Amino acid sequence: MRDRWRIIPVLGMILGLSLHLEAQVTNTLYFMRGVPQSNRINPAHQPEGGFYLGLPGASPLTSELSSSSISFGDVIFPHPTEDSLITFLHPLADNGDFLQKLKPLNYVISDVGTSLFSLGFRTGAGYFSLDVTSRVEGNIYIPGDLAKLAIEGINEGITYELDGIGADLSGFEEVSLGWSYELGQNIQIGVRGKILFGIGNLTTSKSQLSVTTSEEFWNLRSSILVNASIPFAEVVYDDEGLVEDILIDEELENPSPLNIARYAFNQNNLGAAIDLGINYRPGDRWLISASLLDLGMIRWKDNVHQASYEIEYDYTSVDVDPLDFADEVAIDTYADSVLNALADTLTGGLTMGPAGAYSSRLNTKLYLGASFYVTPNINFGLLSRTDFLRDAMVEQLTASANFRAGRFLNFSLSYSYINSYFKNLGAGISFNAGPFNLYVISDNALNAVFWPEEASSANLWLGMNLVFGYREKLDRPLIY
Repeated sequence: MRDRWRIIPVLGMILGLSLHLEAQVTNTLYFMRGVPQSNRINPAHQPEGGFYLGLPGASPLTSELSSSSISFGDVIFPHPTEDSLITFLHPLADNGDFLQKLKPLNYVISDVGTSLFSLGFRTGAGYFSLDVTSRVEGNIYIPGDLAKLAIEGINEGITYELDGIGADLSGFEEVSLGWSYELGQNIQIGVRGKILFGIGNLTTSKSQLSVTTSEEFWNLRSSILVNASIPFAEVVYDDEGLVEDILIDEELENPSPLNIARYAFNQNNLGAAIDLGINYRPGDRWLISASLLDLGMIRWKDNVHQASYEIEYDYTSVDVDPLDFADEVAIDTYADSVLNALADTLTGGLTMGPAGAYSSRLNTKLYLGASFYVTPNINFGLLSRTDFLRDAMVEQLTASANFRAGRFLNFSLSYSYINSYFKNLGAGISFNAGPFNLYVISDNALNAVFWPEEASSANLWLGMNLVFGYREKLDRPLIY
């Protein structure tokens, strides 16, 4: 049984191969000016400089972790009487309050990577950008009833619905080419095409699981299918068809740049995606915009494996008469045989082995924004963001105030509704010293100061660029 969980180090390997980790773009970035990489969140955006070059590994470098139901303070909090910290599993913790905050299906989201190369330039045919990015997308799905089982134990006469349990993890390299074009003075359109090279993947393709308890019997119903592509390792199976060992390729023990590039740009796991964007100015003071990001998928073919668990089983209690056994040894032997038979039955529905190709999609995101310019250097924005996950749509809403002091400084303050939590205070700053551009942005950085225990998400986006060729007029003619 223990060997079956050796897939966990493989997931860590998928993350590790990306070397530099970052995450989803921050909502605060959407209306900020002076940040060349704003075209990552809307490909219609055009940087003010005629040419920019991002510094490798820091253009941008970001991180994000987001939970749908619980905050940091729900997991770890002060001891009620002592000067120490305890977790929600401590006997003195209010487990009932913790369970009430859980939804039927809870999730943790992360989308990580970093730019290895970032370049943009303006021509008579539009603004072009080229980016090479290492990314890791990760979604973990946890049913609320699973926490009930862990905290309260099994109670009679209850059906525990565990549908949706699983994880979707992907590590890949992204090579993208973007183009933005001005249609007159009122409309900008943008598109970014992406070629994806899969490093590794674990995808839960099907997840149906429930446990029903009663005085007569317990019923276990399961229909789970998990696919994995692990090109950097060899999976060894035992005689029963279960995972016996996972051997990481020796080339990765002391990796060379050539070996890293071969695994990172794996042409056997190819995918494609597209980003679309539009900006529309109905008047001097208004800017309406929309973008659709990461519409695409990866086809996984290299070293593919599959695990499925299909079972419908009713377990009834076993009647034991002590008079049937001569001594304690006989009773122990009988108990062992019963437990072994039960384990064999429960594992009988589990099958593992090499498999054929499969596909996994990216986490598609839709942005809808509106911005009002009070002056050419001050504007207020409202942004709606929708993430399309496997079994859910996640909505976020951000309001921001954006200020500008010439070419040197851009500053933003934001207030966001994320994961049913309203108190997300964010900020962003971008400044230029000659051609050197530096920016730091977060949707909830100020939460660490005011409400650290309530935080259910955290992100940070920072970057450095060399920017040249600013336009003489930094503002568009139709912006007041």
